[in-house]
Amino acid sequence: IPHKQAIIPYVDVMSDAASAIGSVNTLIVKEEIVGDSETTVRVVHGDNTDWKGIFNPLERKIGVNIEDENSAEYALILGGGGTARAAAYAASKLGLKRIYYNRTPAKAQDLSDSFGGTVVTSLDQLPSKSAEGKSLGDALPKDGTIKVVISTLPAAAEFVLPEWLLSSRSTNPVIFDVNYKPYHTKLLTQAEKAGCQVVRGSEMLWEQGVGQFEAWTQRTAPYAVMKSVVLQNCLPQQEDADAFQ
Repeated sequence: IPHKQAIIPYVDVMSDAASAIGSVNTLIVKEEIVGDSETTVRVVHGDNTDWKGIFNPLERKIGVNIEDENSAEYALILGGGGTARAAAYAASKLGLKRIYYNRTPAKAQDLSDSFGGTVVTSLDQLPSKSAEGKSLGDALPKDGTIKVVISTLPAAAEFVLPEWLLSSRSTNPVIFDVNYKPYHTKLLTQAEKAGCQVVRGSEMLWEQGVGQFEAWTQRTAPYAVMKSVVLQNCLPQQEDADAFQ
């Protein structure tokens, strides 16, 4: 993961996504003609497909809106690292307003500064009593809806959402956990019990890989094959056997 930032000084051309997210996970080397001459030079292009691994599964579930000032649909993004930046970029492309929560508020503020949105210091439904912080209840307008929750927190944190966020099956958010192992994180188990749609990190893994394959080869990726390989390595052993019978 650190190499995604370290490689940037060696990249000649950055894609819009890579520049905004601040990391590169895909390098494409091209021979390009310089000016009007027939001389070619080696040009290294840097791209980021992590955001597509988040965007594509969510687009299939909720579609894409046009974000405007009157929009009342939000993405709640948990965490403050590099994957959270990809999540914020994907949420902006989905047309969702962004709310950030992280144990270190300064990292969440960095996300807000880069991608717009609001930082909260707690996920409480009631207004915060602290003058220095803001709760999710403070940040969410009366007609606001958390459409998606994207957790970039490590599985070892065993994070779960407050029950009030999952109390209405008619407006329950889609829960996206970027961890691909374990397959059943504590957050996803909670979400499924509450009747939420879920997206696992394994889906993010093959989706971003599809983006890389197509960038490198200029061919349509063998989607079913790539999905199968990822699931063989991510599914628990018994589920793996059942899935491929």
